[in-house]
Amino acid sequence: MATLLLDRALIDEIRRIERATGRADLLSGFVRQLEGNLAGFGAAFSDYIARGDATRAVRAAHTLKGVCDQLGARALGDLFADIERSAKAGDYAEAKRKFDGSAGLIAQSLEALRHA
Repeated sequence: MATLLLDRALIDEIRRIERATGRADLLSGFVRQLEGNLAGFGAAFSDYIARGDATRAVRAAHTLKGVCDQLGARALGDLFADIERSAKAGDYAEAKRKFDGSAGLIAQSLEALRHA
């Protein structure tokens, strides 16, 4: 299942950087940051929409898409790409629905990253 969720080549590259720098905590630190960002996304996205700030709503989804892609969390990156597309199209209800329905994918992806 992890191979469907993660891009092993990107994870391996982060591990190579850890070895080269002597820091074994890079990936785990990135994963903790991602967890915090994911935990705050729903409320922040809803707040941006409620205030009519579509630009920040789109940017929030775009940022998470990029972070997920850089960490090799491909399925999560795809999810936030979908959320970003919906937000750009002005379909905020669909964007929120996609995020609200993603708890399982988020949990699986974070678990896979922790064990990568």
